[in-house]
Amino acid sequence: MVDPDDFRFGMRHLAAAVNIVSSLNGDKPCGLLATAVCSVSAEPPMLLACINRNANSFAAINDSGHFCINVLRGGQYDLAQQFMKQNGHRRFEGLDWRTLSTGAPSINNALVNFDCEVVNTIEAGSHMVFIGRVVAVKCHGEGDPLLYFNGGYAAVRDLPSDIVPMGAG
Repeated sequence: MVDPDDFRFGMRHLAAAVNIVSSLNGDKPCGLLATAVCSVSAEPPMLLACINRNANSFAAINDSGHFCINVLRGGQYDLAQQFMKQNGHRRFEGLDWRTLSTGAPSINNALVNFDCEVVNTIEAGSHMVFIGRVVAVKCHGEGDPLLYFNGGYAAVRDLPSDIVPMGAG
């Protein structure tokens, strides 16, 4: 069995986009920061988000049956910090958001919003894996994502153009 601290240390070396997974708790917006988000399928379009069952927003996502994945921009470090320091709907104070199709809050200046309806859930340890069918996508112009790496935030940087893209060889 792998020691949980060894696993956490290893996972610090897996760079991941910083996302706000949002939903509604009644009529109040709620959400949390998540890096455990990824594509499941393009046809039909589906994403998954792994949410800790002890998280404040877990019940809202589970009960409502919808969520929005808001991919943060490299310049939205302050927004990530706001979500770390505040709780509940206070995380959305002063934040410009709207709804797309499901009613889940989509953050207007995020890099992209993926509005999802839950189609399946899988219990996995301390987390629930929510698989969502994407019912709306809103891109907000060009930009780079905010990344989480080695216990801190990072940004994308360009590499020399002679690098062969993955899967091209």
